[in-house]
Amino acid sequence: MFCKQLNRKCRVILIGAACLLFASVSQAGQDKFEKKPDYLALVKVYADAMIDGGRDTYGAKHSPLFASALDRRTMQIGVFEDITGVRKGDRTIGGSNPQVDSDLYAILYRLTELIGQKKYANQADQALEFFFSNCQSPLTGLMTWGEHLYWDFEREEMGGKDSDHEIKGEWPFWNQCYGFAPEACWKFAIGQWDHQIADKKTGDFSRHAKWSSHGPKTGADFPRYAGQMIANWTDAYVRIENRSRLRRPELVIAISTIVTRMEDNMKTPTGYLQAGTDESHGQISWPTHNLELARCLWNTAPQMQGELGERMKKLALKQDLDFHSLPHTINHGGGFVATVDVNTGMPRSRSMNRPYTTTWTTNYGQGVHARTANRCIVRFKQIEKDHPALAGKYKQLIMSASNLYLTAMPDTNDLVKPKTIASVITLMINSYSLTGEKKYLERADYFGQLGIMLFLDDSLPLPKATNQHDHYEAITGGPDFMHALLKLHEVLR
Repeated sequence: MFCKQLNRKCRVILIGAACLLFASVSQAGQDKFEKKPDYLALVKVYADAMIDGGRDTYGAKHSPLFASALDRRTMQIGVFEDITGVRKGDRTIGGSNPQVDSDLYAILYRLTELIGQKKYANQADQALEFFFSNCQSPLTGLMTWGEHLYWDFEREEMGGKDSDHEIKGEWPFWNQCYGFAPEACWKFAIGQWDHQIADKKTGDFSRHAKWSSHGPKTGADFPRYAGQMIANWTDAYVRIENRSRLRRPELVIAISTIVTRMEDNMKTPTGYLQAGTDESHGQISWPTHNLELARCLWNTAPQMQGELGERMKKLALKQDLDFHSLPHTINHGGGFVATVDVNTGMPRSRSMNRPYTTTWTTNYGQGVHARTANRCIVRFKQIEKDHPALAGKYKQLIMSASNLYLTAMPDTNDLVKPKTIASVITLMINSYSLTGEKKYLERADYFGQLGIMLFLDDSLPLPKATNQHDHYEAITGGPDFMHALLKLHEVLR
């Protein structure tokens, strides 16, 4: 078993952390644990375990890729039981998905910076270099990553549904990837324009596109996806490595086209930005998607000259105004508005989408207050200087959510995911940064220890997929939780 291969020091750290928490006088419903674990040591043990035992050793061709789901005892891939709120088509079972694992890569790069050991960054580089060199469609330039696709270790090819390429957030490691795979990075950027956008005149697109060959779809033109494509195109456009590429000017056309598409999608009775233009999404708006669009626009607008840059800022600020016009009810036992009717302006459900965020429950289409509050913090920081009144409204919402988590506790008899606890830790750290009040930092520390009790309650280095599942699976936020512990270590020291 892999746990027997851990060196003695690592096992002492893991067992010691668990024992300290279980020996605590107070349990999950109380204010404090008796002793504090060594967060940095726990994160380092996790990273070492993934490097030493969580790689692709399957099929005819082994690779440095990290597995996104593992048996925590054998460190082997396998078939794992279903998880409530996680769709089967979103899981990476038997392979690697770097976008789901982005927090693992962030940990590896940060560990090298913190403790000076180059092996962590080197291992991240090796995995990503292999991925960008081997896991890209030769025809479309799209990658086997995101919401639905992955690299299958046994079959050594794309895993998932070929028609469903969908990025999962803005990729944070372009600097590293351009260093060892510049052609693949460029091919992905231009591939999104060529193969994700169905109509280059109107900008109609879907967040789903065919991976293996040209096959874009229409109508599911999600705002967060629009923003993340704009961020990717802007990054590719401004890079010195791409200055001489003949198609570089097309990226500005792509950005302008999608900005126009989003402007047109606000022509609704309320003026709220539609979630999409097909029948399924055309009646609703997703405020948190719109905040992600605003974030991406605000970051990239300074790189676009003249009218386009101003339009991008205006579009972003419109999302701020709309967000603050909604009936958020955090102070009254409710949450942030998550789904709203574009005709009436009233919160509503749609399929799996819920009208409000919750305190602890995360499912597909349902998020927690903490995650939305963290989005608000990003927007607050972006506009604080130039738009203090709008920023002040964000701060009020942020602190309402933060103050709720000062006393709120999850029922540990219910299913709890690491991503939820990670979001709360991050919110508490952010609130401490905003206010300087130690109560938020102390609460972040408390949730760090609670998370250890829930997900690292044995001598194994990888966190559980949930408090009710014994395997490791990145989609539920194991890497996010370990990254939150690393951030907690840094702010506490």
